[in-house]
Amino acid sequence: MRPLRRAAALTLALLVLASLAGEAVADHGGRPIGSFSRCNRPVTPPRCTSVGDDLAHHVYFDATLTEGLASSFRDTMAEDYGPTKLSMIVDREVTDATDVIVFSEDFGENGAAGWVACPLDAPQGTNAAGHRWCRGQELFLNLNPRYSVFFADDASRDHVTCHELGHTLGLRHWGNPPQSSGPAAATCMNANTPNGPTGLHQVDIDHINAYRYTTVPTPQMKRWWYSVVVADAGRRATLSALSAGSLVEATEIEPTGSLGELTESADAVVRARIISVEPGRIFGGRTGHPLHYASATLAVDEVLAGALPPPDVERLTLEIPLFAGPEAIDVLRADGFDAVFFLRNKGESARAAGLSARDQAIEAAFYRLVNFGAVVASESGAAVTTEGPTAIQALAGLPFGEVLDRVRDAR
Repeated sequence: MRPLRRAAALTLALLVLASLAGEAVADHGGRPIGSFSRCNRPVTPPRCTSVGDDLAHHVYFDATLTEGLASSFRDTMAEDYGPTKLSMIVDREVTDATDVIVFSEDFGENGAAGWVACPLDAPQGTNAAGHRWCRGQELFLNLNPRYSVFFADDASRDHVTCHELGHTLGLRHWGNPPQSSGPAAATCMNANTPNGPTGLHQVDIDHINAYRYTTVPTPQMKRWWYSVVVADAGRRATLSALSAGSLVEATEIEPTGSLGELTESADAVVRARIISVEPGRIFGGRTGHPLHYASATLAVDEVLAGALPPPDVERLTLEIPLFAGPEAIDVLRADGFDAVFFLRNKGESARAAGLSARDQAIEAAFYRLVNFGAVVASESGAAVTTEGPTAIQALAGLPFGEVLDRVRDAR
């Protein structure tokens, strides 16, 4: 993969990523526990997966957590993680020993039902295995109606709580190829599976029991700082502004299969240019961790698949979640660039979720990407792809005109 020739311009318009080093699948199945990228890499957005720091895993339920989800967390801690060598503890207050703080609130239709973050100023370091540990991880569950399938009943809540808690220990997605790595298996660590398995597979338990959850002392409250850099990077980019160490393997419900499936799942696939980026809506204020959005105005040059309502045929508003906070909007501001966007209209999602006619009308003014990274940009006539769906990654480096033809033919 050759480096971007116009790195400076695209670094401002897209958040350029270095390719993440892959992890080998364990011989007996599943994916091994451990951190899979450094948090202090000079790339934006910084991304990292952390492990626990010892055998006692302390979890605190924030006041925003619903009683149903709190019950499911208690169940999964006792029934799924209890049989492991770990001691699972519900904290009554946040202390220096707290490993995870759990929040639930409507964070808007951002493409994820849940995600885990390691705050920049959290106690963190590297253990004897060379993996990054983190205390004070923050686990977010998104109660937006679009993701109600994850929270509708006890079994659904049991799945999502088991899944996200696994990420705080270093467990990775596996078990339902091609959407995730590893052999087929029923585990709550399956990706993109609303109403999925409610418990761990024996392989997950084996991984936990074999892992040495230990802490190596590090300087107190080490803080990493990040900045946008212009550097030679692969032909990979993303249009989500994520926080440092956040959004680790977010729970999504959108398809990541073939280009045809991705195109079919979109309300519209457009060739468009971002002509402005402004601060947008804010969701989730009660948690104390509100999720800010950027509102990007797209000038539509062609509808490649699906359809747009008359008000949006020429211009539409794409909402981009700013997981790093409102200041992350700065890295998105730039002159327009030519790209293909796979879009969902939020009004359609509001209708499917049974929201009121008034709420449907409000949401209909906004679009989002089908899933994180569902965008293909043109750089000097070649396709710059994302960290997102495999179908998108397969377009990397192709002539941009060929990408347009493939999307048209995928209808």
